[in-house]
Amino acid sequence: MLIIKKPSETGLIFTKLLLCSAVAATLPYQAAFAETSTSLVPYSFTTTPGRLPKNVIPTDYVISITPDAAQHQLTGTETVSLEFTEAVNKIQFNSLNQTLSKVLFDGKPVKSVESDDKAQLTTVILPTNAKVGKHQLTFAFTGKIETDPHGLFVQEYTAPDGTKDMMLSSKFEATDARRMFPCWDEPAFRATYQLNLTAPAAWTAIANMPVASRKVNGTLATTSFERSPKMPTYLVHVSAGNLGMLSGESEGTKLNIVAAKGQEQNGAEALANAKQILADYNAYFGYKFPLPKLDSIAVPGGFQGGMENWGAITYNDQALLLTPSSSKGQHQSVYSIQAHEMAHQWFGDLVTMGWWDELWLNESFASWRAAKETDLRHPDWHWWESQDASKEDAMSADANVHSHPILQHVTNELEATSAFDPSITYNKGQAVLRMIEAYLGPDVFRDGIRQYMKAHAFSNTTSADLWQALSKASGKNVAEIVGGWTTQAGFPLVSVQSNCDANGNRSITLNQQQFLASGNSAGTAHWNIPLQIRTGTSTTAKSVLLTKDGQTEAAGKCEEALSVNADTVGYYRTNYDAATLQANNRHFSTMSNGDRIALLDDQWALVKAGKQNLSGFFALASAMGTDQNLRSWQIITEALGDIEHAERGTPGYDAFVTYARSIIKPLANQLGWENKAGETPGIQRLRRTVLSDLGAWGDADVIAEARARFALFVKDRTAIPVDNQGFILAIVALNASGAEFEQLHALAKSAKNETEMRRYYPVMMLARDPAVASKASEIVLSDEIPKQADGMRLQLALTLSEHNPDLSWSIFTKNYERLIAPYLPEGTTMMASMTPDVFWNSIPLDQVETWIKANAPEEVAPLIARGMEAAHTKLAQKTLLNQATDAFLQSKAVASK
Repeated sequence: MLIIKKPSETGLIFTKLLLCSAVAATLPYQAAFAETSTSLVPYSFTTTPGRLPKNVIPTDYVISITPDAAQHQLTGTETVSLEFTEAVNKIQFNSLNQTLSKVLFDGKPVKSVESDDKAQLTTVILPTNAKVGKHQLTFAFTGKIETDPHGLFVQEYTAPDGTKDMMLSSKFEATDARRMFPCWDEPAFRATYQLNLTAPAAWTAIANMPVASRKVNGTLATTSFERSPKMPTYLVHVSAGNLGMLSGESEGTKLNIVAAKGQEQNGAEALANAKQILADYNAYFGYKFPLPKLDSIAVPGGFQGGMENWGAITYNDQALLLTPSSSKGQHQSVYSIQAHEMAHQWFGDLVTMGWWDELWLNESFASWRAAKETDLRHPDWHWWESQDASKEDAMSADANVHSHPILQHVTNELEATSAFDPSITYNKGQAVLRMIEAYLGPDVFRDGIRQYMKAHAFSNTTSADLWQALSKASGKNVAEIVGGWTTQAGFPLVSVQSNCDANGNRSITLNQQQFLASGNSAGTAHWNIPLQIRTGTSTTAKSVLLTKDGQTEAAGKCEEALSVNADTVGYYRTNYDAATLQANNRHFSTMSNGDRIALLDDQWALVKAGKQNLSGFFALASAMGTDQNLRSWQIITEALGDIEHAERGTPGYDAFVTYARSIIKPLANQLGWENKAGETPGIQRLRRTVLSDLGAWGDADVIAEARARFALFVKDRTAIPVDNQGFILAIVALNASGAEFEQLHALAKSAKNETEMRRYYPVMMLARDPAVASKASEIVLSDEIPKQADGMRLQLALTLSEHNPDLSWSIFTKNYERLIAPYLPEGTTMMASMTPDVFWNSIPLDQVETWIKANAPEEVAPLIARGMEAAHTKLAQKTLLNQATDAFLQSKAVASK
């Protein structure tokens, strides 16, 4: 993990690419969710969208497959129990790259079978109409094993001893179960599954359910698994390979950490995490995990992030396994990702969204519950404060005209990938849920969730079902309160005008309008806004629902600080009048951390939008002094980093970085270089943050100290603590000479595990010197990077853009298909919007747009529009920041004379 601020947008990009499940957003902008959406009414199987007819319903699958991993081929047989609700002669289901044979209906030949890979459909015509009731369809099939992470795929990897090996695994969300077996591949078609896998006898086979039997026949073994509960196709899973296992138990559920043989011992912490998280979730949801076992499977490479297959969660191995080389940040990430994927075992698996436009019922809830769990079990991590960064990511995306609602219309399942937008589906949804929980109260909210789980277990839902449960628990019309937050794009700016009476009592008048990053909204969007109002140093906040413009509220004394977004729980911006801002400036040091974070976030957003003066934000930054709150300082240093990036190449650059260093240098001096006993992870990360920024902004003392520590590290790999290696090496790499680069390269090539490799290689791409960067670029496509780390190549290519954007652009565009392959199928659509995020300030935007349109599918045009809008906004903000910064520094210089 690099602690260098703002390597263009690559840090944000890879956070998004590594999120659970798919991540992409391709649908047209929706000012409001379509009134015809089934999301506005409770779930009904018959009215749920989808391409497949609902008059033939699968109730049970018996699937037997024999994969040939070496030849990338698959053979299988399948028996599907069907329920006909109408007398028809046509059966239609999903398939892709498969050939069906020996097709029998109730044991008799069918009239015809036609598979259409373009439509991803197979149509079976019967000789006559089948009667209403139960029937059975059987067939054999052949198919394809993929080399990219969708469907059943083969993953090659290099073991720690240097030997080459492979494993099979599956990833079906959103619509890739049809790649492994013909099926009704839409989430409303829940059925039970009995799986049988024939693979090399030396391999271990894993599926959703425990092993029922295993029969060895020569070099092969057939593993049969117990029948599953009813679930949608995208949650079915199989893995097989030379696997090792760590096992434990939590409240009667067997827990296994599964990894490439020899790596399973690195899952000990993940096993302990799983025990704790499962017990907590059983209690919170009031519904015990219903499967007999829960496996956590580490896939070496393959897809990025995790996938919540019921009872058999898969993870990129770097998101699950920890070594002595792992940093504290990696330990935190593993816990958080596990908490997310395990939350899906309820949100998504036990209760599944009816259709893909309701994906937020899976992803937003998993993100929210994971954050709540992580904060509960690790209070010294201050996790909710750290999640403010995720909320700010969402608000940044949501402040553009081309944003979209949490609920997006999905016409058919082939568009389902479009619903996986990390900024909105994950981050905005999580923030909105936290705001609702705070308004209703945690206990009431939990009771509503328990009712929701109990009422809809082993079934599907829409948002309306959730609102009904929360309304019943709270006695409030939750749909009326919350509806606008999920069906409208964007969010409000709450304007606060204070009035003082003769006794100094303050009342505030509240108004709202949509906040845009550029310009003002001419729309009529309106939200019911759950405010949390705190005055002075009170430890509690008053919950108020803002429903109309001109609403007034009592707000303490005029001389006190005021926050209408206490603890930064709300998903809205706040613009205070001058008098209130002055009071908040005076009392900034005594405000709670959450209230300061909210104020800093809003003031910086308003500065970039041209709605507040930069001097006011700098006053807040200076008022931090040497306070050691991590998130507050992250907001400040990221803002300073934005300005530093904007000032590069301008006459005012040196003056600005001198000023920027003056803000954070006192804190760096207080913190020093060495970790101290009793420090929280946040303080240690803060130390890395400020020293890293000082190194990036040319502080000679910091650069010299980093080089001295690096020289010791070259001789003794224990000389720098694990957590400090990334930022010290990054400072050295930024300023590297040819000789220092060779030392960094030798260090990377001698990495003793993938954890170290992923730490050492990316820092080399930060080199400022073009000649050194050219050497670094040769690594991007080299054989030094093992197969399971192919996903790192894209990170390396894009990290070059920080100081050598032309070189980065050339490598990226010339090798795009290879670089994006580990992120398929979602990566193509994601990168259509994220490419402008990386190159907005270095490559002409018309050139960027032309290239994207030539290399992205036609249907992602709305996604491109979002990305290009964001890029043009950033360019406009750069001009504004340059002007504001130069004016501020000039006034400061005049004042000092």
